[in-house]
Amino acid sequence: MAASTTAAGGYIGQSILRREDAYLLRGHGRFIDDLSESRDQVHLGFVMSPHAHARILAVDTAAAKALPGVIDVLTGADLAKITKPMCTEIDFPGYVRNERPVIAIDKVRFVGEQIAVVLAESPYIAQDAIDLVHVEYEPLPVSADLDAARQAGAPLVHDHIERNTIFQAKFKTENFDEEFAKGEFVLKERFRSGRVAGVPIEPRGCLAIPDHVGDSLIFYSSTQIPHLLRTKLSLCIGCPEPRIRVVVPEVGGGFGTKAQVYPEEIVTAALALKYRRPVKWIQDRREELLTSIHARDHRYDIEVAFNRDGVIQAVQVELLTNAGAYSSYPFGCTLEPTGGARMLVGPYRIRNYAYQAYAVATHTCPSGAYRGVAQPTCFLTIEGMMDRIGRKLGIDPAEVRLRNIIPTRELPWVNAVGVRYDTGSYEESLRRALESVGYDAFRKAQPKDRLVDGKYRGVGICCFTEISGTGTPGWRARGLVHLPGFDSALIRVEPTGKVTAYMSHANGGQGHLTTFAQIVAEKVGARFEDVTIIEGDTAVSPYGTNTFASRSAVTGGGAAIRASGKIAEKMKRIAGHLLEASAQDIVLAGGQASVVGVPGMAVSFQDIAKTAYSMNNRGLPAGEEFGIEANDYYDPPLATMANAVHIATVAVDAEDGRVTIERYVVVHDCGRIINPVIVNGQIQGGTAQGLGEALMEELVYDAEGQLLNANLLDYLLPTALDVPDYEIDHIESPSIDTVGGFKGVGEGGVIGAVPAIANAVADALSGIGVNINRIPLRPSYLSGLIHEAGIMAS
Repeated sequence: MAASTTAAGGYIGQSILRREDAYLLRGHGRFIDDLSESRDQVHLGFVMSPHAHARILAVDTAAAKALPGVIDVLTGADLAKITKPMCTEIDFPGYVRNERPVIAIDKVRFVGEQIAVVLAESPYIAQDAIDLVHVEYEPLPVSADLDAARQAGAPLVHDHIERNTIFQAKFKTENFDEEFAKGEFVLKERFRSGRVAGVPIEPRGCLAIPDHVGDSLIFYSSTQIPHLLRTKLSLCIGCPEPRIRVVVPEVGGGFGTKAQVYPEEIVTAALALKYRRPVKWIQDRREELLTSIHARDHRYDIEVAFNRDGVIQAVQVELLTNAGAYSSYPFGCTLEPTGGARMLVGPYRIRNYAYQAYAVATHTCPSGAYRGVAQPTCFLTIEGMMDRIGRKLGIDPAEVRLRNIIPTRELPWVNAVGVRYDTGSYEESLRRALESVGYDAFRKAQPKDRLVDGKYRGVGICCFTEISGTGTPGWRARGLVHLPGFDSALIRVEPTGKVTAYMSHANGGQGHLTTFAQIVAEKVGARFEDVTIIEGDTAVSPYGTNTFASRSAVTGGGAAIRASGKIAEKMKRIAGHLLEASAQDIVLAGGQASVVGVPGMAVSFQDIAKTAYSMNNRGLPAGEEFGIEANDYYDPPLATMANAVHIATVAVDAEDGRVTIERYVVVHDCGRIINPVIVNGQIQGGTAQGLGEALMEELVYDAEGQLLNANLLDYLLPTALDVPDYEIDHIESPSIDTVGGFKGVGEGGVIGAVPAIANAVADALSGIGVNINRIPLRPSYLSGLIHEAGIMAS
C-alpha cells in the first residue's frame, strides 16, 4: 500500500509497505561481511577451549606465529595488558559480582571460551593457525546441570560464589502464608524448559578501522545496542568515548542475541588500535551456537491455592535459571529470574503471591536476553496451572481463566509485585479468540480420549501480558545500573523542506525506517515520502538505550512525537509570520502550512525552511532562531503492558508422537497500532520461534559440559512446513501512561506460542493420562509418553 494521508490527515495506523523491502528483497542490503575490505585489513580467529572447566597450564603459540601470513598470536595475558575485564554491575541484593577477562588467562569455564587470538592476512590462514596453537590443560570437575550445580559439594564455577548461586531474590505479599492457607485446594507442579539459542540467520561479526583523523576508531558491528557498545568499548580499551564511532550495517536478525556486548568486540577494537590496522572478525555457525548467549533452561516449582469455584487464592513459586559461566553484559544474570518471577501473575487477579528466584552459575555458555526472556516459561507455568485447576474441578479451562482474569472495568490495575497495567483488553481478547477458533464446537466434538482418526487432538490457550517499553524505573527495579531506560530523537527540517529524523535506536529488521517515518510525518505534517530516518550510527544518532525488549515503538515513538511537537510549533510560528496569520490558526499537513478555514492561504515546507535558513528575502519572526531542529528524550514509565491471547489446536500422532498444528488464532492488543502489516509480521515471526521452542529446539549439554548439537543438523529449527496459517486479529487499547499510546509487540509471538502449543498437546494427551510439564515436546519424547500410558492402561 502506498502512503497517503487519511481523512484525519494521519499516517499512523496505515499498512504502508516497508521501505526496507525494496533493497533487501533485491539482495542490496549490506551486512557486516559485505562491507568493502580496507587496505591492510587483517582477520581474527579465536582459539576456543574444548573443555568446560580446566586450568590453563601453558599456551604455545610458536608454531602458529611461524605460519606465513600470521601477524601475531596473543594470549589472555597479552590482552590483559591492553583491555580491562568485562563486568556487569547490578545494584540488587543477592547478586554476586564476577568478572570475565576478554581472553581466558588461568582457567576456562565453558566449552568455547576464548584462550588465544590469531591475527592473519586472511580468515583462512587464521583458521589454519588456530590448529597450530598448543594449549596444555588440567581438566577440572564440571557443573553443567542446573539442578546439580546448586547441590552441596558441586564443583564451583567461581570460587567465591557459594553453591554456584550467583543471584537470589525473595518476595512475599503481606500475610501471604495466612492467605495461602485459606485456599480450599492446592495443586503443585514442576515445569521445565530446554536451553535455546536465538540463531539469527547472520552470526555475529565486527570490523574495527583506526581513523588517523583525531586518533579515533570506526567500529562496525552487527549489534542491537550501538550506544551501549560504544560506552563499554571505551571502558574496556581505554579509548575516550568521543573517539569511538559505532556504526550498525544491516543486521541479519538479532532477537536479543545481538543486544549483548561480547569479548570478541572488545578484542577486535583493542587490536585495531594496537596494530593501527583495520581488524575484521566474522563468526561461523559453530562459534555462534557455542559462544553467543543462550537462554531459558528454567525450572519452576509452583503451588497454587484455589477455591472450588476455580478462583485462585494464592500462588507461590521457586524459580531456578541457568546463568551459564559468567554474568553477561549489559543485562547480567538477574534478567531471567527477576523477569520470570515478576511477570508470572500475568493478566490475572492474583493478589497473594510469593516467589524465590535464583540464577545458578554452570559450566555452560553465558545466558542473556533472548526474545521474550523468561515470559514464555513463566506463562507456560501459570497457564499450565489454569488447565490443571480446570481438570481438578471439572471446569472448562477457558472458564477458569475468565473467572480469574482482570476485567477491563478494574483497570488501571497494580499487580502483586507493583507493576501498573494502565489499559488492556484481557477478557475481550480471550472471548474474541475463543469465538474465532470455534472453541465451544471443538470441545463438543472432542471425544473423552481425544483420539480422532489415529491422532490425539487438543486445544491450548495462553492469556498473557507482555512487558514492553521499560523505562529507567523498570531497569532500576531490577538492579541494572548500566541501562539508561530513555531513548531520544533529533529531528531536522532541511533547507529543501524535507525532514530527517535521527533516532537513538538501531534497525534490525523491525521496519523502523517505515514506522518511525509514519510517526514523524504525521506529527510534523510532512509527506511520508519526505521523511528520512537515520539510526544505528553513534556519530549522528542521539544517545539512548537502543533496540531490544519490545521498546522501539514506545520509547523511540515517544521521543519522535515529543521532538516533532517542537518542530511543528516552530514551523507554525514561521508560517504564521509569512502568511500574516496567528500561529494558532496554522495547520500542518501534506508538506505545507495553511490557515484554518482558508485553504488558499498556504505556504510550502520548502518556503518555510528557506526562511528559517535565510535562503530568501523574508526575515524570521522577532526572536526566532535560525534553522528548524529539535531533539527530545523520552523515559517511559516502569513498564508498558501489551496483552494477547493465543489459541492452538493440534493433532498428536498416536504412533510416532509428531505434532501438527491445525489452527492457530491470535488476538493481540499492542495499544495504538502504527502499521498493521508490520505488527502482523512481528507476531508471525515471534510465533514461529515459539513453535520451535515448544516442539523441537534445545541445546543439549552432557555431564562434562560438552555441547552435543552445535550445528543446525542437530539443533532443529522450524521450517515453512511446520508453521501454520495464522489467524490474527487486533484490539486497540491505547496506553494512557505513554506518549503516543503505543505498546510493544516484538516478543508477544514467542511468549504466547510456547504455552499455547504445550497446553494443546497436554490437552490432546490428557485423555490417556499423560502429564505435560516440560518442553521441547519432540516426537521421541511424546511417543515415549504415549507408549508408557498404553502400558499403564493395559
